[in-house]
Amino acid sequence: MVKKSMWYSILTIACIGFIVLSMGFYQALMVTTKVNPHPSTQAETPLTPPDSTKLASKNSTTFNMLILGDSVAKGTGDENSKGFSGYLPEQFKKSTPKEILVTNAGIDGLESIGLLEQLQSRKLEKTIVDSDFILVSIGGNDIRSILTLNTLAKEDAFKVRQDSFLSNLKQTLKVLRDTNPNSTIIFLGLYNPYEKATGAEDTRLLNTWNYNTQLLVEEDGKAIFIPTHDLLKYNLDRFLAKDGLHPNSAGYQAISNRISKSVEMIITGS
Repeated sequence: MVKKSMWYSILTIACIGFIVLSMGFYQALMVTTKVNPHPSTQAETPLTPPDSTKLASKNSTTFNMLILGDSVAKGTGDENSKGFSGYLPEQFKKSTPKEILVTNAGIDGLESIGLLEQLQSRKLEKTIVDSDFILVSIGGNDIRSILTLNTLAKEDAFKVRQDSFLSNLKQTLKVLRDTNPNSTIIFLGLYNPYEKATGAEDTRLLNTWNYNTQLLVEEDGKAIFIPTHDLLKYNLDRFLAKDGLHPNSAGYQAISNRISKSVEMIITGS
């Protein structure tokens, strides 16, 4: 009988211990799950990247334009010393109330390899990042020396120069696009300032150069090729400067008007 009572006592103590242990476990579980039973809305909202607000609003009242390339980009030949830096903002203002800010990095005599080296130096990197439009005029100095060669040597020299130019241009466009994936690139085709003195062969070579350049430029979905040959071909007396090479004021205005019409939808839709 004593043994039976002892077993009942042991069983009772064991049950009590199990109940106490279970309650302790339950309380510990509740404490763990109630550390943050209702996460705050702030915790669920992703953090805004530091520059996102700046990028979204940086061009709310301005359009930034960078002009790159040779003497035509620089505005050489304009008797009013304005060039694209002066006439394009005037044209753009017809389509937008925004302020047009222009940085002109054009260099007299620049060839395509020089432009590529200028960009690879990264001195213009911040300006490129901030640009909505990037106007590029390059290639005239690459091809100009070929026009003085005789017919037999011209074809081979043209092929070499064109291949080199297209290679440089491809790398140039890559640098621009890697630095700023959103800007609109405006590329100017070449005209022949010696149209009256040269023959059909030079016209054919220039058309080939422009055609292959246009194909490369338009591989980029946000780049526009602006032809100029047809614009100046029949207006050399009106549109060429006294040096017989660069556009004059009227020439720059005519090209600027064509550029403006080509990007009007982009400007008004921004």
